[in-house]
Amino acid sequence: MQGSPAWDMPETRRSYAVYRLGALRWLGGGLGCAALAVGLSAYAVLVLKRPGLGVFIVAAAILAIIGFGAGVGGLLRAQRFRRALQRAPWQQTELRVAGAHLRLVFAAADVGADVGADVGTAQEEARSVDVRLMTTSRWRVRTVVGYRDSEVLVCPANDGSFVLTAQGTKNLYGLLPLRRPAGRYRP
Repeated sequence: MQGSPAWDMPETRRSYAVYRLGALRWLGGGLGCAALAVGLSAYAVLVLKRPGLGVFIVAAAILAIIGFGAGVGGLLRAQRFRRALQRAPWQQTELRVAGAHLRLVFAAADVGADVGADVGTAQEEARSVDVRLMTTSRWRVRTVVGYRDSEVLVCPANDGSFVLTAQGTKNLYGLLPLRRPAGRYRP
């Protein structure tokens, strides 16, 4: 997997397209709700001569703000993912899960001679990174947690974050490094 950037793989470009399409759907939903709010308010005031339909108008406006915000945020993350994928290759890592925290354990550069358990644990600590998902959506968290203790692919970004995927997911997931130790529930 080392060598060429992750973007050169067709599956990576398909996964990126799926992620970006999801962001565009959110943006479209937000714009649709905004149009609904404007249409309802015009209908309530001009046709019905009743400005009392405010509850529906406010609900549509709130949904518009949420959808528009999620769509714009998704498109910004997609651009960030694309820059990382065009710059760096995929790296195979093992994914460990403990509660809300994840640990990426990278493969050892060179396998040493027979070492004790304490030294092995220290070496694993040195080649691992504790991270958390950028998203809190349940289906995305469940998908990533489903890859517990298995091999996944990550692509590092310049800011220390990672783009994660696994064979067959056809989607991308953003990971942010933990700024403080994971605490009691270490992966």
